[in-house]
Amino acid sequence: MENQYDIDLEKYGLQKFKHDLKARDMIPSRVGLKEELDSIFKILENNSIRNLKELIDRLRTKPKIELFSSETCLPIEYLTILKREAKSYLSNPIRLDKFPGIQANYVGRLETEGIRNSRQLFNEAKRKDERERLSQKTSIPIEILVELVCLSDLARAYGVGPVFARMIFDVGIQSIEELVQYTAEEIIRIYEEKEGKRADFGVHEIQFSLDLAKELDFAIEI
Repeated sequence: MENQYDIDLEKYGLQKFKHDLKARDMIPSRVGLKEELDSIFKILENNSIRNLKELIDRLRTKPKIELFSSETCLPIEYLTILKREAKSYLSNPIRLDKFPGIQANYVGRLETEGIRNSRQLFNEAKRKDERERLSQKTSIPIEILVELVCLSDLARAYGVGPVFARMIFDVGIQSIEELVQYTAEEIIRIYEEKEGKRADFGVHEIQFSLDLAKELDFAIEI
């Protein structure tokens, strides 16, 4: 099967998702997800929901949420927030011009090929032969394409935006496969040394990001 940009939602079981919700420190607007988790997830299972893909599919639209709510007596508000949390496990594509240090003319050349964000670049240039062809078409140096592909790969990790991707790339972490070899404490130390200030996130947040990153395909060739 072709390597995926996102985690395989079908392989991410409902029980694992429930464990995540129990263990994580949630933002105030989502703390309510922790209430009566066991009984709520039992209802989800009884309605043939076994993984994140099936959960998102069943709650994909407002009418679907309303129907599921009427069938299960679960509150619409709860189901809406639950869907948002489940969908947050998917990586948001990042516009290539948002990555610091990349010249605008290179971004423009990729745009002429229909490549505007990290997902599109990952899909089109994760392998060496793909980058060689793209380099010939766009006259973008291979080393620049490698840099952009690495940044795009790192940005697949939960909570990693373009600036953080640049930071960890600059210290020598080039891919998701390399990132997950680090501990949460080491990532925090890297951040604090680079920024010269105390991190505004904790070990548990970084550990969750690393754990979720391990679910991603290790796909890029460097």
